[in-house]
Amino acid sequence: MEIEVEQCAKLQSLNRMLEDCILSGRKVALVTGPGGAGKTTLLAKLSDCAKNFDALVVNASGARSEKDHPLGLLGQMFRSFTLSTEREAQLERILAARDVDFQNSLSSAGTVDELIEILLEVAGGRPMVLTVDDIQYADPDSIQALFMLLRRLVSYPVAAVFAEWRTSSAHPPLALAECIKQPYFYLLNLEPLSLGNVTEWMRQQNPDGVDVEQLAPSFLAATGGNPLLLQALFQDHFRRLGEPDSEAVQPVPDGVDAASGADESAVGTHFKVAVEVCLHRWEPQLRAVARGLAVLGGPTPASVLARLLGLEQRAVVEALSALTEAGLLRAGWFRHPASRAAALSGLGERELAALNERAALQLHVDGAGPSKVAERLVVAGGVPEQLSVDLLRDAAWQAVGEGNPTRAAEFLEVARRACSDAQERAEVTGMLARVLWLVKPSAVASLLVPLNAALEDGSLDDRNTVLLSTFLAWQGRADNAATVLEHVDPEQYEFHVAGTAELTLARQWLHWVSPLTGTGRTEGINPAHGAEEAGGCRSWSDLVKSAEQVLQCCRIADALPPVVLCALLALVYDNRLDDAQRWCETLRTEAESHQAAAWVAVLAAVQGLLAVRRGDLFDAELQSRAALTAMPRHNWGAVLGLPLSCLVHAATAIGDLGEARTIIRQAPPVVPQNLFWLHFLHARGRFYIGDNRSYAALADLQTCGRFLASGDLDLPHVVSWRGDLAEVWLRLNDPGNAKAVLEKHLTLTGIDDKREHGRALRILAATVDLPDRAVMLSDAVQALQDSGDRLELALALADTSDAELESGRFAESRLKAQQAKQLAKICGAEPLYWRLQNHGEERNDVLTDRKEHPGIALLSEAERKVAILAAQGRSNREISRTLFITVSTVEQHLTRVYRKLRVNSRSGLPMELSLVGTEGV
Repeated sequence: MEIEVEQCAKLQSLNRMLEDCILSGRKVALVTGPGGAGKTTLLAKLSDCAKNFDALVVNASGARSEKDHPLGLLGQMFRSFTLSTEREAQLERILAARDVDFQNSLSSAGTVDELIEILLEVAGGRPMVLTVDDIQYADPDSIQALFMLLRRLVSYPVAAVFAEWRTSSAHPPLALAECIKQPYFYLLNLEPLSLGNVTEWMRQQNPDGVDVEQLAPSFLAATGGNPLLLQALFQDHFRRLGEPDSEAVQPVPDGVDAASGADESAVGTHFKVAVEVCLHRWEPQLRAVARGLAVLGGPTPASVLARLLGLEQRAVVEALSALTEAGLLRAGWFRHPASRAAALSGLGERELAALNERAALQLHVDGAGPSKVAERLVVAGGVPEQLSVDLLRDAAWQAVGEGNPTRAAEFLEVARRACSDAQERAEVTGMLARVLWLVKPSAVASLLVPLNAALEDGSLDDRNTVLLSTFLAWQGRADNAATVLEHVDPEQYEFHVAGTAELTLARQWLHWVSPLTGTGRTEGINPAHGAEEAGGCRSWSDLVKSAEQVLQCCRIADALPPVVLCALLALVYDNRLDDAQRWCETLRTEAESHQAAAWVAVLAAVQGLLAVRRGDLFDAELQSRAALTAMPRHNWGAVLGLPLSCLVHAATAIGDLGEARTIIRQAPPVVPQNLFWLHFLHARGRFYIGDNRSYAALADLQTCGRFLASGDLDLPHVVSWRGDLAEVWLRLNDPGNAKAVLEKHLTLTGIDDKREHGRALRILAATVDLPDRAVMLSDAVQALQDSGDRLELALALADTSDAELESGRFAESRLKAQQAKQLAKICGAEPLYWRLQNHGEERNDVLTDRKEHPGIALLSEAERKVAILAAQGRSNREISRTLFITVSTVEQHLTRVYRKLRVNSRSGLPMELSLVGTEGV
């Protein structure tokens, strides 16, 4: 396959020149053009055409390695045809002579006559065609001899065609310069192919099913019209089209610069090898400049490249120009990523490291940003004495801020290896651990050993000691984590509020993830690490206060992830759902901007738990799936039970028992038996209730209670297992046990926990008869209206409807049923919704009989819309997207809504707002 479009006209010119030389004698032509433009191919075609004239064809090619070998090119030409023994001896004598000065026409005249005599004898009266490729590499004596020979053959039918690519400003050989102004001289310049030429050539190849007009711009952008590169790219493209699941060069979309589209071109071996061959064949300074440019990573001034490579600036400018003409560069940078990679091929590991180290120093001297310098140091594999480790740390922070934690980890790994000071190495290792956790928590395992070694030799500071402990616990090594945490002296934090808060939460975290025995206190953990005593935490309110302190100081890149997770869960368990949601949204925005997949996953898991506690089943399923998608299961460590439990809770309440069953079956058979495992056990128990497997539910829920008690974690607002256990006892026709369990639950809960108190009253009502049952359900509804849990409220309203129906109050029953159905629909609780279908058709007139909260009339239209969506459990971000307003505007509206309705949070919004439906906005 050959490129013929541009060469056709040039070949016709050379053919006419050959015809003219037969008629009028000597002709000389010079073919110029950038590397890869097709000069060699053109000479080969001319040689084939010359055979049609029965001409003697003599070919030769200059080589850089033979440039200093006297008469090397001349010998190549004359040794290409068969000579008699006498003539061969004569030729070797001429070539071996060292006393002939071809730069002096008088002293070399006799030798030239002998060469002409040999040449004419071989030609035997036929026309002669002499071609010399890469004449820029020919030795001076050969060039001088050739042109002396041509001067003597002025009337003989001889055509001499030379091809060259001068990449520097050096003047052409003097002998050639003499011919330029002569009438027998032809100058042909091969230009890169235009878009029209590329399109026409591709059409001639007749590729089936390919839109050549759309594809040609991408080919041109990737190759710059260089025929050699174009042909190689074409071969790669159509080879890949025949391979399954392969990628090839894609058409450039409308409105997109072709050069930018070229970066996405998928190339193969042919293109890469073509670039490598070109760079190794061309002048060494071109290859050096291409490598320097590739290492520096972007368009670079010639002055910078000259200092990096130790070349003259003029030589660098000429090299850049030559590489641009050859189609490798565009606007000072490689047209295609494969060209950059090819430029660096062939460099040994040490050579590449040394070049990158020099580049790092050069960039630093020129005031480049830390990231650019650090990228070179990563390849160099070390830090030179002239630079400090701080530069790599700064670059890592910058990379994290730019959303590239993987790159930041590379910078810190180089910094860690370069640290000579033990304490500095420990600090960098801790920073590396936090950055690795942003993307892949399991990767932190490789750093636990060096961090522990730093702890033992005293070079690990207190904060990184806390980090080591929490990460060990995440990996399921709670016993080691407890031992590590004992090295932290709380007195060191006496005047450090944030540090004290982190330590408090770290100890609480350790308590939550530590394995439970089910028979006594937490296994392997000193009682001093319990929730009440941990880190000076005298009460649950102290823990929540520490959580607020940590969250207010939190920056994703520098935070201790397990500590922040613990802080968020503390808010959730304390029923501060709005605060937890606000922090999740704030931190998730930051995590997404940092491309911190692990943080996104963990925050989604917390949002899934929040959705479960609000009764928003669709959102609970969405967030939990997002958490498990963002971070594979093996990275969740001791916390895997959290997203799995929320997913099972949601699927069960939605009525998708098949999905819940699949999740349960796919759960790991061996899991850390900690608090998060109990979350999963609790969810599985609820699934068994929905699946009518009461005894299986009884086993799971009793196990859950036993383990919680063994770890001093039996708090209803943490895992509310007793309510579900009571439901199981009721299903087993044992109201006595159900009542006993619920009374214990109410004792532990207290009236301030509206959600747990209302839920317990709802279930307890099933153990008493009318009219007490109706009164108790009324109290449950009242409590749950302020709890924020719409699903529990819907269940309480449904039970109230049943009680009213049984009492003969049909209108009240229909009202409660309608309210319950609306909530069930909003929550996504399909089983509950269909259970309520038996209570009759929807009656809007019944709803209108309900007295509206007096404050609702005070709301503006905009405030009312925001209030409706907030009452239905939408987050501020979701409300902003729905109403096409900013999050800040949503917050301002909600502030005014709370003031007018005299409530403190969205959980206190009137229930009738949540029943309006989305058509109300």
